Amino acid sequence: MTMMKTLKEFSCAAVLAIGAAVPSVAQEQTTLRFASAFSPMSANNKISVPAFIEAVEAASDGTLKIEHYPGGTLGKSPVQQLAMVENGVVDIAEVVVAYTPGRFPELSVFELPFLAETNVEAALAAYEMYEKGIVSDFDDLVLVGIIMTGPYGLDLTDPITSLDDLEGKRLRVAGPIQTRMADLLGATPVGNVPAPQIAESISRGLLDGAMMAPGNVYNFRIADAAYHHLWDLSLGSVAVIFPMRRDTYDALPPKAKEAFDMYSGEWFTRVLGEGLDNQQAEAKAKIMADPEHTVHEWTEAQIAEARDILAPTREDWNKPNEDGVNLYEEATAAIDKVRSGL
Repeated sequence: MTMMKTLKEFSCAAVLAIGAAVPSVAQEQTTLRFASAFSPMSANNKISVPAFIEAVEAASDGTLKIEHYPGGTLGKSPVQQLAMVENGVVDIAEVVVAYTPGRFPELSVFELPFLAETNVEAALAAYEMYEKGIVSDFDDLVLVGIIMTGPYGLDLTDPITSLDDLEGKRLRVAGPIQTRMADLLGATPVGNVPAPQIAESISRGLLDGAMMAPGNVYNFRIADAAYHHLWDLSLGSVAVIFPMRRDTYDALPPKAKEAFDMYSGEWFTRVLGEGLDNQQAEAKAKIMADPEHTVHEWTEAQIAEARDILAPTREDWNKPNEDGVNLYEEATAAIDKVRSGL
């Protein structure tokens, strides 16, 4: 199902809902604040979130209004977004899970290399795991939607023609799995660099490059600082969740809650994933058409060598956790299920 089809189906549903409306006693309207620290021009903030807001508001029969605050309007730090939701500063936010160490640990399984191929399949698989109750830390939160940004690639200031070219390179990473992958590949991992600061850090010579999803190299201006790219290694996907406090959800008027249930979860997750996949394809095409940029392609033998080198990251997860759940098996099974239905 494509994004155009998803949004077209929403438009038809909205028309039917409006056509079926009849005059009634005015209901109290609830207003929610939806925040993002990231660019208003990202696929999420320009396309997917507005589509979600429009769908929910139309179906709520006037009982719900959602105000959208992208670009850090209500809080610029990506690291603080979850706390802003939990403290009631905002009602929904775009939260990068890698910036919240120790929280939602099960979602980190999608950061493993050579696992998911698209944002849509990874995101829907992650939502499947959430629905099964495998993902922790949601006792007081509702998952409005989720994306798995990736698969990640490499963006460096110097050519990336072989593993030797990564030796000692200072790579920006996010989280323990990316740190481990950088180590295994011979690079020097550098953490605690928020995505909006990557380009400046590269320009100042503090970094040689970064692990990043190709769809975000323009959003974070990385393409202005790193001109060599490698996408063949498929270095995992980073979870971005859109949480809401459960008590806020529970307090919604019945009609608003019904509308929210209709378009949150799988519907919103699919729209988010399709938006990011489109953004990724456009960014890749733009990079490949730019003569100042070089996209390096490795041989099958080189990719296989890298896959073997990175195998320990998968082995760490391919066993039961303390709850007796093999998260690697759960993730691969969920991805296979999603692929069979796409």
